[in-house]
Amino acid sequence: MERLFNQYKEKVVTHPNYSGVVCGYDDSRFILAVETHNDKGIFFRRLRKDDNAFILDEYKDHKYRYVYEDESVILKQIRNNDNQNSTSNI
Repeated sequence: MERLFNQYKEKVVTHPNYSGVVCGYDDSRFILAVETHNDKGIFFRRLRKDDNAFILDEYKDHKYRYVYEDESVILKQIRNNDNQNSTSNI
């Protein structure tokens, strides 16, 4: 998981209600840091000390909320961004 995280770390993932930065991982999922003051419609995860999660130090701040993200969503957005960049260069 750490090797995959190193490929995706600090990539921006955008959803209709929020966008976040890949800032960590646990045993099976990636973790997004979302900087927001509006919690409506978004289910944030409160990380506990006994969670087996790794978070980059720069995102361990009270202004961030955390959301679990699947690798498939990250890959899909990276591919879409790459396709948009390659078509805009033509």
